[in-house]
Amino acid sequence: MKTGILNLLKGTFLVQEGASKNWRFILFVFFLAGLMITASHQVDQKVVQIAQANKELQAVRSEFVSVREKVMHKRMETQLAHALKNQGVFPPDKAPIKIIIQSNE
Repeated sequence: MKTGILNLLKGTFLVQEGASKNWRFILFVFFLAGLMITASHQVDQKVVQIAQANKELQAVRSEFVSVREKVMHKRMETQLAHALKNQGVFPPDKAPIKIIIQSNE
């Protein structure tokens, strides 16, 4: 057991006869590790992009709510009457009259 650990630490399994299969396995493991690291970086990049998109979405929603509130305030009848007062347009004193047109057919 002790010699096996020493051989492993010395790396004799890499220079012995038939070590080519060991080298192939080691290169395969390094390739998989590199592939895993690359995939991990890409996932991290996507997470950052999603977080940034969520921030932008929140800002746009907030802006939408504030603009909608302003529009609702400006659409109020009292606000319209006040804005048009300077131009000489006043609300009517009497209610509108419904005109009915009958056809002669």
